Amino acid sequence: MGPSVLSKFLDQVKSFALARVLITAIELDVFQELQQASLTRDDLRQRLGIADTPISDAFLDVLVAFEVLAEGSGKLSLTPTGRSVLPVYESIRSWSREMQLFYHSLDDLTGLLKCGCYRDTALSHYWVYKRSPDRKQLQLPAVDDYSSVMDASQTQLSQAIMEHYDFGVHEHIMDVGGGYGRLAISLADRYPGLKITITDLPAVCEGASARIDAAGLGERITCLPVDFFRDDLPTNVVDAIVFVRVLHDWDDHEVADLIMKTRACLRGPGVALVVEPMTDESVETNRSSVLSSLMLTLAGGRRRSVQQYVKLLSSAGYARLSWSDCGLSIYKMVVARI
Repeated sequence: MGPSVLSKFLDQVKSFALARVLITAIELDVFQELQQASLTRDDLRQRLGIADTPISDAFLDVLVAFEVLAEGSGKLSLTPTGRSVLPVYESIRSWSREMQLFYHSLDDLTGLLKCGCYRDTALSHYWVYKRSPDRKQLQLPAVDDYSSVMDASQTQLSQAIMEHYDFGVHEHIMDVGGGYGRLAISLADRYPGLKITITDLPAVCEGASARIDAAGLGERITCLPVDFFRDDLPTNVVDAIVFVRVLHDWDDHEVADLIMKTRACLRGPGVALVVEPMTDESVETNRSSVLSSLMLTLAGGRRRSVQQYVKLLSSAGYARLSWSDCGLSIYKMVVARI
């Protein structure tokens, strides 16, 4: 191993510090503070509420060295890389909460690998509905932290989904695990004739209903408070079923059961859409995908490939399957028809 190869390896070992610096910059709103104008270090420190100490200088030095910030004439400004965060800032800021828990969950990765107890991590505790013996008894405060983060981070994804699939061909869709209704509200705004049913836990539906009513969409979006694994679902009522960032939270047998169970909700030549980060067995897996997969396992879930979802949907009786990229990171959409 030559010196340059070793240096690259050691840089990667230290890159956890860069990731933490970037997440902290998001938490502190560095990007927002520099959005309108350049600032001196002292002015930026004052706005961020951080002390004038060597560690704050080192923190800013890292952001400059990795070209997130630029420094000239005594002032700091956003580089093109730093400005690229701004259009999706709220989504990324909400995501930073998950990243904090990801770091905590990796504190003792050696121990997790040896004991196999990866389901007992900071991330898995955050997914409170997975750990509760009676999910329907959860109250809104218990689910609000997670549900709010998922809602905020779904803004950009909801737009990407609508750009890649025409929901105007449907009359009534069911959004399984629809959370606080971010996708449902976006769909209702774009398609005035579309009806949407959200299925989620009672506590989550309580939060969703408040947002739906505030948007004046209560007549077109309904919430069905259920534990969709344990409760009965209505049959022959919708012509499309949507799973967005839901199935990767669960084991294979649970996913197979849920796909089969919700299939009975469809009437006529119905359609099922699965949208979430997926790998593709026909191409080389990229670095972002494997790191996301690691994060998901620490939450008690599993990243699957497009091909695995095609197999699961086919086993439930779906046919004419197709898939495409959603134009957003590693998100893909699988479309299955009866």
